[in-house]
Amino acid sequence: MAETDDLQATVRDLAAPIAARLEVELLDVVVKGPRGRRLVRITADLADPTAEGDVDVDTIATLSRELDTALDETDPIPGRYTLEVTSPGTDRPLSTARDFRRNLGREVRVARLVEPDSREEITGALQAVSDDSLTLDIGDDELVVPLHEVERAHVVLPW
Repeated sequence: MAETDDLQATVRDLAAPIAARLEVELLDVVVKGPRGRRLVRITADLADPTAEGDVDVDTIATLSRELDTALDETDPIPGRYTLEVTSPGTDRPLSTARDFRRNLGREVRVARLVEPDSREEITGALQAVSDDSLTLDIGDDELVVPLHEVERAHVVLPW
């Protein structure tokens, strides 16, 4: 596991300056699989959480090309590997205040823990997000949900 952690840190270190120049944020860096058949998966999104839209395909392709070159030059991964650079999917779970901020105005479904053994699922339009809570418009009411109560959440897809 230590080798995988080291590889992930090395890949992140190589990708970070490229991502910064392209104005994207590295959301996740994963290195997995056996030596000689590893998968290196990078998930990136726009660095500005208030920006409209998502990271575009050209930016993802540029990040992929430039990171591939950097990995070839430094050769930190023994043997063969597959590099996959992607944007977060529409069904990606929301877990941090930043994730929720990116989805202001959208309808979200939130499962929250209200008591040690009691869970509640709420669907509503995401109206506001602070560092420790989110506000949902649920019909005629607004509900403030502390982030520490959120067990899982995701955007409700329109189809």
